Amino acid sequence: MKNLKQTIFSFAILTITMVYTSTAAMSSITSSDEIEALFAKTDLVGVWEYNVANAPAGYENGLIMIVDQDGEYKVQVQIAASPFNGENVVLKGNKVTFTINVEGETVSVMLEAKGNKLTGTSTSPSNGELKITGVKSISPQ
Repeated sequence: MKNLKQTIFSFAILTITMVYTSTAAMSSITSSDEIEALFAKTDLVGVWEYNVANAPAGYENGLIMIVDQDGEYKVQVQIAASPFNGENVVLKGNKVTFTINVEGETVSVMLEAKGNKLTGTSTSPSNGELKITGVKSISPQ
């Protein structure tokens, strides 16, 4: 009888803890986009060959690598032999935004993946908004 009471008490504490934790986690979610982002698998992780129409010479083509390192997304843009590490990376579902510093200028990038296709924009003070297109060349296993 004593073991049964201890088991019921332990079960009750565990249930209360789980309900409280779930409620606290869900109360910080404010939109359906945030709920979708929690459960969505992203197509963005991988290596993308990209093209930017009307970009300055030498910046029209390159690679964008997006990796998931223990739940933290990292971005690197490779143009010719120069790598640029993405900063302020925010990934939600199949959309990612980040900035890179190119020749002392901050370039804001917004990308969206749909399957193996990539579209988006880059925005900088000297070049304005430019359209980005790309295709996935390497996918994670």
